[in-house]
Amino acid sequence: MTSNLFAAPAGLPRGGRSSHAAGIVSFWLFAAAAALPYASPASGADVARGRELYENHCQYCHTPKIHSRANKLPLTKNDLRVIVDDWRRQVSQGWTPEETEDVVEYLNQTKYKFPPD
Repeated sequence: MTSNLFAAPAGLPRGGRSSHAAGIVSFWLFAAAAALPYASPASGADVARGRELYENHCQYCHTPKIHSRANKLPLTKNDLRVIVDDWRRQVSQGWTPEETEDVVEYLNQTKYKFPPD
């Protein structure tokens, strides 16, 4: 069974899909705005440190399958940046902006291969 991130949950009243879609758009707009402080180019990012941080703090929940699923997110490097920063905050990870960017660059170079900012 595959899930669709943009599908409305079962039982929503008629017209629920548009409000659900609006909620998703609102989330991504908020997330993109929150990531602006991290949107600097990755020049100087420490990929080795990013790998270490990811392996020590992320891969217990994020198995390799998460990066190759059919409904692939992120779609851009900035989306990746937003997602990493969102999860960093959700689990109260005290990474600096530079450490967050290191993880983003590690994931980009090893999993996603998005073009540079």
